[in-house]
This record gives sequence, structure tokens and C-alpha cells, in this order.
Amino acid sequence: MNFISILIALFVEQHRGAAAQPRVFALFQRYIRSLDALLNSGERHHGILAWWVAVLPVLMVAEAISFGLGRMGLGLGWVADVVVLSLVIDFKSVLQRLSALQSDLRQHHLEVVAQRLGFPALSPPSLSELVARGIELAVLDIHAHLLAILFWYCLLPGPTGALLYVMAMLLSREWGNDRNNDFGRFAQKAFYYLDWLPLRLTAMAFAIVGNFEDALFCWRSQATDSGSSPRIILASAAGALGIRLGDSTQTSRLYGGLELGVGEAPDTDHLRSAEGMFWRTLVVWLVVIGLMTIAAMVGG
Repeated sequence: MNFISILIALFVEQHRGAAAQPRVFALFQRYIRSLDALLNSGERHHGILAWWVAVLPVLMVAEAISFGLGRMGLGLGWVADVVVLSLVIDFKSVLQRLSALQSDLRQHHLEVVAQRLGFPALSPPSLSELVARGIELAVLDIHAHLLAILFWYCLLPGPTGALLYVMAMLLSREWGNDRNNDFGRFAQKAFYYLDWLPLRLTAMAFAIVGNFEDALFCWRSQATDSGSSPRIILASAAGALGIRLGDSTQTSRLYGGLELGVGEAPDTDHLRSAEGMFWRTLVVWLVVIGLMTIAAMVGG
């Protein structure tokens, strides 16, 4: 049922209210901030305890609901999967942001776009830098809010995998960026390991649907020492699209520098190329998941 649940969830996500996902994420963020205030003593072992306290109750409730629906018969076990997936994945808004960016740039609203993308006011970026930044953020969002979630959903039963990945990502962002103590070290490390394989699968998918040789060359030559850094998928995407990008996770990136890729500086038309790459990547993942589902049914 994984494949059918994903298709239904993608359809629901395209028609859900825009505020549904932010509300769910905000609710979880308030929860983990309360845990931070209660348990953060700056010690690593308290960070480990807080991480499990944040994650386990949510997973247990989700699994209980999924199990209860399955026990009701009528094949309702997939309902919980669809609800969770449709709330945590985010494909529609990424495409909308790319379309809006393309429209604004064609109308020469460069200052508005620069402000929206986080460029400093005293350092006006070029058109290529604006396009590159928009594509970089879209690449990171497609990975974190769609492809990696689908990977973990297929790997672990029910909604467990999808929820585990999303919660680990939010915990890493909320706790892992604090360099002043060791409380968030475990959150950062946990997400590192959860994202290690999905990052590489996303990079490989970009290579398959784009310029394969250039994508692999950029991945191997420009992101070999990145560990579990998003630089891996940014380098692969740059090579696949035949353009130059930067590492948008670095603050210095906002001041210029397109050090990833082997092609030309991107222009407005490359936003549509990026959108096409995202659609093709999703299709490849759905085909693979569909084949795995059929193999499991035949093998069962």
C-alpha cells in the first residue's frame, strides 16, 4: 500500500490549505522549546534524554492510531499514512515559489526578490545570484520536505519513518545550532545519520534525470568531504542542470560566489529547468517505489 498511499498523499497535499503544515510544525516547535526550557542544562546526556522524550510520544501515538485503524478492518490502516504524509511533505509550495520568483524576476522586481531571499541590503546581488539562490533553496526543500520523507516512509512501517525524519530535522535545527553547550549535539548527530543515505539518493536521482556525467563530476570533485552536508545535493543539482550554484547553507554565500557546478551562471529560464528536474526526480522515485511495492506483493 506504500505506493498508493504516497499517490493519495501527493494529491491531498496539492489541495490542502496553505496553513496546515506550518500549524503542525509550529505546534511541535512549541513542544520542543518547552522541553528545551525544562531539560536543557547544557549537558549532552540531557540532550539525549530530551530528544527521546520529544520523539517517542509522537511516534507511539501515531503508531497506535495506525494500528487501531488497521484493526477496524476495511483496509483503513493506510489512512493514518496518508494524513501524516500529506501534512509533512511539501511539493506544491516549492513549485509555487519557483513560479513566483520567475514572475518577479521577469518584471525586474530585483530588490523585492533579494529581500525575500535574504540577501543583505548593502550588497545588491546580480540576477544570476538571485536565480542561483532560489534554485538552491528549492533543491534543499525538495530533498528535506519530499524525497527524504518518502525514503523513510518506505523504509519504516506506517507513518513512523516520515515522522521520525521530520522530527529529527526540526530538532536538529532547533537544538543543534547552539554552539555554546552540548545539549543539542545528539540532535545534530541523529539527523546527520538519518540524512546520510537520503542525501546521496537524492544526488543520484538528480544525476539520473539531468546531465549524469557532470552531476557525478561535481558531486565527486566539489562535495567529497561534505559528510552529510546539503552541499552534496547542491553540487549534483548544479551539474545536472549545467549551471553554477553556491552552497546556500553558508552565510558567506550571500555575498556572492557560485563555486558549484561546471556550467554557466544561471538565468531566469533555468528556474523552469529546475522545476522540470524536480518533477522528473519525483517520477523516478515513484517508479522505484512502485516496483518495490509490486515485488513485495509478489514475494508475499
